[in-house]
Amino acid sequence: MKKRNLFSPEHPPQTREALQDIGKRYSNILTALILLLLCVILCLIVLAVKLSSHTYILTDGNRYETVHLYPGTIAKAQKISNFQNLKVIAQRREGNTTYITLDQELSAQIKTKDQTMTVPFTACTVGELLEQIGIAVGKDDIVVPELDKWLVENTEISITEVSYRSEVETAAIPFQVETRQNSDMEDGTQRILQYGKNGENEVTYRITLHDGAPFEKEKVLEKEVLAPVNCIIEQGTKKRSAAESSAPAQPSRYTTTDIGSTVANGSSDGQLSTAGRSQVWSVPAGIQDDTASKTITAADGSTFRYSSVIDVTATAYHRIEDGGLITASGTTTQYGTIAVDPRVIPLGSRVYVVSNGGDQSWSYGPGIAEDTGGLIKENRIDLFFMTGEEADQFGVRPAKVYILN
Repeated sequence: MKKRNLFSPEHPPQTREALQDIGKRYSNILTALILLLLCVILCLIVLAVKLSSHTYILTDGNRYETVHLYPGTIAKAQKISNFQNLKVIAQRREGNTTYITLDQELSAQIKTKDQTMTVPFTACTVGELLEQIGIAVGKDDIVVPELDKWLVENTEISITEVSYRSEVETAAIPFQVETRQNSDMEDGTQRILQYGKNGENEVTYRITLHDGAPFEKEKVLEKEVLAPVNCIIEQGTKKRSAAESSAPAQPSRYTTTDIGSTVANGSSDGQLSTAGRSQVWSVPAGIQDDTASKTITAADGSTFRYSSVIDVTATAYHRIEDGGLITASGTTTQYGTIAVDPRVIPLGSRVYVVSNGGDQSWSYGPGIAEDTGGLIKENRIDLFFMTGEEADQFGVRPAKVYILN
């Protein structure tokens, strides 16, 4: 049988074109398959190289070198990193990475609050060394150099233990002085309607400790636990008549009837008057102090209850003009006016002042802390006298101040 030539002129042109198109398609498919096979082979080669690669980190204590080999040996890594003439003294492998120490064993000094030690190490970071020797580091502890730093020969590592504690302190809230006018009281007269009393704040601090020693103090909370009580002073505004103005002026000072604290079962009413008194010696010297009941008895039998006693240094000041001086509380100075440091003795406090040192040679008596002074700081008070002679005679003396209830 005679074979037919499909490409002979006897076939129609359409048939020849169809056959040619089929041939081209098979050729493209074959080319694509070849390219795909080449890609797969290339990926397998890359994967094989990657799986067979190994990383070497080498150090002689002065420098670090990293070498990647596919595969390789320590000797080859040494040669590439120019460490071939050094001796390998330690090595450590983690996965596909080997850490190599060459030439000599390195050492580092570690300082803690309890001890200083020198320890050998192979190529590693600060954190890795501390973990190897069993030193636990808290999250807030301070480590120098940092934990991720690589070690070199004679590295000094310091570890500062950081801890915290809370402290609660109380702080005084100073009271204010209010002055009220009273048209029924004569001009120049005053009286205390309410004694002042400091309030109290409770302050919480966060103390940061470095190796157990306080390093930083931070206020974290403050709340008022006792409100201050203001001192209220009433001041007269009523003008005196012509007849009254010509009469001798009477002391405007309130007496210690306002100051004293009466003991219910005592033999005295506690009213030791200071009105018109101008001599410190006019108060009988000496007192009896019953510390159990916190009661003092003056030489004239007057009794006063007290809350606390303060040892002070007492000085004196005096009236410099007929009208007297206006105190920090807004009152007029008279015998019994006492200048204080309000941080030690609050303004408005009722007090009783006597000599200190056991001799009981003098007593100033009762008074009110209602003035201040630039030199009156801490445990120092200034006692008011009517004349400069009396103030000079008093001078400077050790004194004991009873804070009356």
